[in-house]
Amino acid sequence: MELKELYNKFINDGYNNFYIDGIGGPRPDDVHCLGFDNQIWTVYYIERGQKSNPIFSTNDKDAAIKFYSDVVSTIEHWHLIAFTRSTQILSDYKQTLEKMNVKTIQNDIPDFSKSGDRVYRLFVVNRDIFVAKEQLDNIPYFDNDLKKYSH
Repeated sequence: MELKELYNKFINDGYNNFYIDGIGGPRPDDVHCLGFDNQIWTVYYIERGQKSNPIFSTNDKDAAIKFYSDVVSTIEHWHLIAFTRSTQILSDYKQTLEKMNVKTIQNDIPDFSKSGDRVYRLFVVNRDIFVAKEQLDNIPYFDNDLKKYSH
């Protein structure tokens, strides 16, 4: 498999937590990476711009791709659906998704800008993002005052 094919496979599977040197990825940091340097393929983690020691290395491209694919496929790839202070908006998105048999994950921030300032976050995992995008027009949803955090 070529690297671009691997990238496309990951995107088609709803993965958003990967990075392939020379090709890219949805995230360049705080992510497992597949790299190639000095004739050696490596799988490593990069956090805050710092590479970890490789968790796998080989001169065999196919073995590296297989190992990396196995690593990436075991990760839950969360996709943000809603970022809001409104329990009603959160509930509406959650109910709509659950009616479509889409598993949701709620991961709130209890003290977003000050103590007691709760921001609700709702996520879906992997390929469920495609189901959500087919059925919901406005995702990811951000409250107007939270839009500056959208990127």
